[in-house]
Amino acid sequence: MEGSYQYGGWVLVGLGIYMVLMLLVGWYASKKVQGTEDYLVAGRRLGLFLCTGTLFATWFGSGTCMGGAGNAYIFGNQGVIFDPWGAALCLFLAGFFFARLMRRGRYLTLVDLFQLRYGNGMGILSAISLTVAEMGWVGAQLVGFGTIIHFFSGLPLGWGIAISTLILVVYTYLGGMWSVTLTDVFQMIILTVGMIVMLVVAVPLAGGWGEIFSSHTSNMMELPTWSFLPEKGDAGFLYYTGYVGWFYWLAAWMAIGLGSIPAQDLMQRTLSAKDEKVASYSSYLAGLLYVTVGMMPVVIGLIYFKLNPNLGPEDALNKILLFMATDHLNPFFAVVFVSALVAALMSSSDSAILAASSMVGYNAYKILKPDVTTEQTLKATRIAVPIVTGISLILALYFEAIYNLMVISWSVLLVSLFAPYVAAYFWKGANRLGALASYVAGFVAWIVGYYAYLPMTLEANKVSPDCLPPETFASVATTVEGVGQVYFDWAMWDALYISSVWALIASVVALVVVSLLTRSMDPPMPLVDIDGEPMPVRNWMGIFGKA
Repeated sequence: MEGSYQYGGWVLVGLGIYMVLMLLVGWYASKKVQGTEDYLVAGRRLGLFLCTGTLFATWFGSGTCMGGAGNAYIFGNQGVIFDPWGAALCLFLAGFFFARLMRRGRYLTLVDLFQLRYGNGMGILSAISLTVAEMGWVGAQLVGFGTIIHFFSGLPLGWGIAISTLILVVYTYLGGMWSVTLTDVFQMIILTVGMIVMLVVAVPLAGGWGEIFSSHTSNMMELPTWSFLPEKGDAGFLYYTGYVGWFYWLAAWMAIGLGSIPAQDLMQRTLSAKDEKVASYSSYLAGLLYVTVGMMPVVIGLIYFKLNPNLGPEDALNKILLFMATDHLNPFFAVVFVSALVAALMSSSDSAILAASSMVGYNAYKILKPDVTTEQTLKATRIAVPIVTGISLILALYFEAIYNLMVISWSVLLVSLFAPYVAAYFWKGANRLGALASYVAGFVAWIVGYYAYLPMTLEANKVSPDCLPPETFASVATTVEGVGQVYFDWAMWDALYISSVWALIASVVALVVVSLLTRSMDPPMPLVDIDGEPMPVRNWMGIFGKA
């Protein structure tokens, strides 16, 4: 019961102290901000430790912690292919293919690349997609933060989300990328310690590591616990079989694995690195950290199913780690662990807020007013911080679903920007019209695919009153005409994920076909750096590239 934890006051006091520390860091970082480059990319002077820390902490948010534990509880390993597995893949791919080139271009935002390579139209469209994706990502973190405050104080979830929003706005507004980097590294340490503490307590409760890895179905849906591939028979991938199951599986890897590659918060850290070598190596190290620490909440979710297999879907999706903390940790370690959860979601939130605000305040302002000064863009970016966060707050209050809100944010980039982004570097024949066609085709195919697959996913997510407790059934069931009682949220997300594969295919085909058909009337623009100088595409292969 929310607000009933005996030591909830201790936890709230600990969180209050933690929030004050973060605000002080923001104030300290604000003293180092001298201009737009300092605010957006920390003066391009992050070393390997700081760059790795902020990359890892940015990716490791409430979706990985709270959402990952919940999805493992319900679906086992199949439920977390999106994150942490797909997210770790993203970091490795970014380090190998893109980090050196992005840092070489010395852009201030990812929109700079799209604008210089494909023109203002694509610059505007990319800014829209990137901003929407980042705001969805922030919304997922705010839901996590609000859930924690709601759980320990009994305040309505909306109030918890609003309080967290205010704190994030203040310290991100003050220090920009310097503030985000310093808090990210501190939060990385806190959350790693917290996860280790919980794991040390939780593993013996399940009977040891052997029992965890030998169990075949330690999850609500009775799927093979450690399955990486679609299973034979009815299980498939999340119970979707045939080519649809394989499409869902591909979508699970691609949503964050590919969709997050053209993401501002990832590339903002690459651009903040002091050189190409740091940009690349930090991606690899962050990926290794992510796989290691990211699997801890997954294992905890599986363990909690063994301890209490009777949670309803709503509690399972967002509250597993909170139940573990209150049920099995002493008050001191409960405070440490909950602070670690808050560290994880704050480190992701501040990064995404800054990423979206930089595109609104810097890129959009420059497109509308080309002669804008550095001081004006810095002021506009800071003004954008509360605006972006306010819209994210609305998303958080509306959806209240951590994991799915996070994943679908990156699917937006997968279907609209991934193909043009890769082609910007590796295909000289890609032109302005091809990029625009790719953007539109991806979205159109995604929408059409969603409605095409929705009847099937609705049928797959029918629920029976006999299978769930009455209060749980009432909270998840929606009546759909011609289908019956349906868990509509799951059906909706399933249709969006499966159709994203067709959307990516359509985006790639449109890019290639339109570019080839229109290259005489619309010559491809060369790849250039931030100063407009031609940029060579060589020595780009991660650790194999030259320093």
